[in-house]
Amino acid sequence: PKAPETPAPRPVAWAKRAAAPKAPETPAPRLPRAGAPETPQASGVPEEVEVQEETAKASSGNSEPANAGLEEQAPVEEEEEDMTKMMEVAESVGNAEAAYEFLNSANAQDNSTTEELLDNLRRDLGQLWNHQDFELEPFGSAVADLSLVSAGSTKKIELDIVLLFRDEAADAKDVRQKLMIPTITRLSTWLKSQAQMVVKNVSVQAQVPVISFESPKVAVELSVQQPHNVLNSWHLRDLCESGCPGRLRALVRLIKMWTKSKSIVSSTEGCLGSYGYALLAAGFLSSRGLIPLLLPSERQGGEASPYIDAATAMEHALDGVGGGLSKQLWSSPSTAPSAQPVVASDTEMMPVELFAAWLGWMQQAPLAFAEQHHNLTGGCGGATLSSRHVVSLRPRTQTDLRGDVTRWSREESWVAGRGNQMFLTIEEPLTGENVGRNITANGFWALHSEVKRAREFLASWDGQKGSACFRALVELPALVRSVPPPQRPMGVPGGKQKQQQQQQQQQQQQKQPRLQTQAFHQRTLAPPRFPWTGPIPAAQPGRPPTPYLQHLPQQRPGAVRPTARSWADYAKSAAV
Repeated sequence: PKAPETPAPRPVAWAKRAAAPKAPETPAPRLPRAGAPETPQASGVPEEVEVQEETAKASSGNSEPANAGLEEQAPVEEEEEDMTKMMEVAESVGNAEAAYEFLNSANAQDNSTTEELLDNLRRDLGQLWNHQDFELEPFGSAVADLSLVSAGSTKKIELDIVLLFRDEAADAKDVRQKLMIPTITRLSTWLKSQAQMVVKNVSVQAQVPVISFESPKVAVELSVQQPHNVLNSWHLRDLCESGCPGRLRALVRLIKMWTKSKSIVSSTEGCLGSYGYALLAAGFLSSRGLIPLLLPSERQGGEASPYIDAATAMEHALDGVGGGLSKQLWSSPSTAPSAQPVVASDTEMMPVELFAAWLGWMQQAPLAFAEQHHNLTGGCGGATLSSRHVVSLRPRTQTDLRGDVTRWSREESWVAGRGNQMFLTIEEPLTGENVGRNITANGFWALHSEVKRAREFLASWDGQKGSACFRALVELPALVRSVPPPQRPMGVPGGKQKQQQQQQQQQQQQKQPRLQTQAFHQRTLAPPRFPWTGPIPAAQPGRPPTPYLQHLPQQRPGAVRPTARSWADYAKSAAV
């Protein structure tokens, strides 16, 4: 009889689907008897399926499927969703420590990608300079672990790095022309020849020349000979690891989420940058005693500057390569209680409640002068330094801080003038510069209005101020930017000056008729400057003839025409 036809083998896709369902539970294997030969354990996958999977891998050349990236992102999204749910559970239970831990864990960044890029750059830059002559150090959010990681985002990791040369000064007058610009230009030419590197922008006309380039996973911005950036990042990192655990990192991340949703975080558009908001968060927490201040109140010597110059900063940055801490600049991070009195309710605040408290502090301290001095000439941007709150991370009083910045820092960074409006006063702890000096009126009033709306929104929220409340705040559209006109515009005086101006106007109005009469009698009686080409009109009866150019007496050379005679005298002489 004819042999029965065998069914055709199923496609490879069927083999993959067959392996997907969970294998049925099998009983625990029995222990082998003594002297029995060992047999390999049978797998739960049929042999035919394993052979078909191996055949499929061999035929595809070990290439990854098209949806491999989605499969890798799925566990990450599920993990972040689990973190969010865990944080909500912690908020509902009232466990503040767990809520901060979950919030920071959900936004923790994997540094393996950035470390790999830095190692490759350090190795490849040896083609341009000797390895012992330079150091490549990261700074910014990547160092302090303040980055934001959104679920399913395809945005590249942002990394700021600085190139430090050991035998070059950082504070020389010609360092920009002789070192920074040539180095940036040379790096631009070299990066364009490297595979998988794309140069996005080369800015050599800026005050600090930078170059922006991208690798497949990281977007890099590189500068040259800027040691203060490295030290500031190390200082901020140590502040995050001090005091109440997780408070500073969680607050900075919430502020970043909120400011990015309202477009008030770009320093290039007249707003405050991310580093400025981090200093505001640290200043608020230190005022509440939640984190200690690591910097000393004064430097050694008493009369010396409390700030660090570029040469000293370069020395410490090169000595601490790799993130090392120099104990000569600030104390080591500690979780010991701060010198400021700590309110028990502050330590029990949930992340969103802490953010709401920061909004209230912003209105009461850094932004309070705007309402108090809005009637100044030209607006609140011209308020004096004595009427402002200086945000600082040094243990000094407001009077001492104003004295330090006016004595040891640049005057134009802190003192407002007619052409130099100042809106925020935030001290950079190591250089003494004002981080908020470049904020424009448009950016300041945008921040002012958003802080006011956010505080009112959180106050009107029914129920617990948790993740749902903050999510609703972030989803609100940004307000339309508008600068309120000052009550007294620039150039319009008030008070006694206004009365004096009105008196001067009245006196001028009284003098005007007399001046006009005097000018009529003193004006030059010169003849018309155009010749008369038409016929001479006949004289009217009873009136003298009109003196025209032809009838006026000719002036002899060297003679002076009298100025006190009237037109009637000329008419009489012409008639004669």
